[in-house]
Amino acid sequence: MIDFLDYMNGIINHPEGYIASLQKDVDHYVNSGKWVEDMDKLEYEMNEVAKKAAKEGTKKAVQKFIQYQKQHDNSMKSAIHDVTDMYGDMLSHDEIIKLVHEVYQ
Repeated sequence: MIDFLDYMNGIINHPEGYIASLQKDVDHYVNSGKWVEDMDKLEYEMNEVAKKAAKEGTKKAVQKFIQYQKQHDNSMKSAIHDVTDMYGDMLSHDEIIKLVHEVYQ
């Protein structure tokens, strides 16, 4: 265990041991280009998760806005128009109509 802790601090105690072998594997992985591919895939997946979270957040905000519209006796047509004006660049028209119908029913 001490060898591994030393390794984490940049020290390789035994040049032919497990830790040295581990470092060689890491060096090969990084230098082979596979590491770059894996990091690109990870970045893509993280961006997709962020987009999905942002879209879900937008949908929740839209639902609250639609509920506000309904509570103030605005018509469904008016709610669709207002939501489209405010969120039309983030949600498709079909998504907006679906959200409005869900709240107004």
